[in-house]
Amino acid sequence: SIPSEIGNLSNLDYLDLSYNEFTGSIPSEIGNLVNLESFNIYNNEITGNIPPEIGQLSNLTYLNLDFNELSGTIPPEIGNLTNLNRLQLMGNQITGTIPSEIGNLTNLTRLWIQGNQLSGVVPESICDLNINWSSSISFRIYNNELCPPYPSCIEDEMGEQDTLQCPNCIAED
Repeated sequence: SIPSEIGNLSNLDYLDLSYNEFTGSIPSEIGNLVNLESFNIYNNEITGNIPPEIGQLSNLTYLNLDFNELSGTIPPEIGNLTNLNRLQLMGNQITGTIPSEIGNLTNLTRLWIQGNQLSGVVPESICDLNINWSSSISFRIYNNELCPPYPSCIEDEMGEQDTLQCPNCIAED
């Protein structure tokens, strides 16, 4: 697992732990790495929530938590990462709604959140992002449980959604 002592590496600016079969959760001490610009734990077996302390990483430009076993919600503190260019959370078990604070990430050029269990309504603030919505390199939101109506900027890019739990959706025969 990722040791809590990682928080002692306060001068670290690049951390790539991908493809290591790490288990356990992301320690809250990750928030001490205030100089971190890139955090990549792609393709491990990390469980638990995305710690809200991740919002303290104000220099972060790249966050890749793809293909783990993360659960819980996307913390609203993610909106503090205003220097972020890429946010990749695909292929986890993240639940809950997309926080409206996502609209604060105005430097974002890539948002990959497909293949989770995100539900509810997509916040209109997502349209504040400067993303090429029609590019699969820039935007992926399919294979969630998100409910219509969808914001106009992404309504044609939603892909497959499981809407069975949506209050305004009627199952077709």
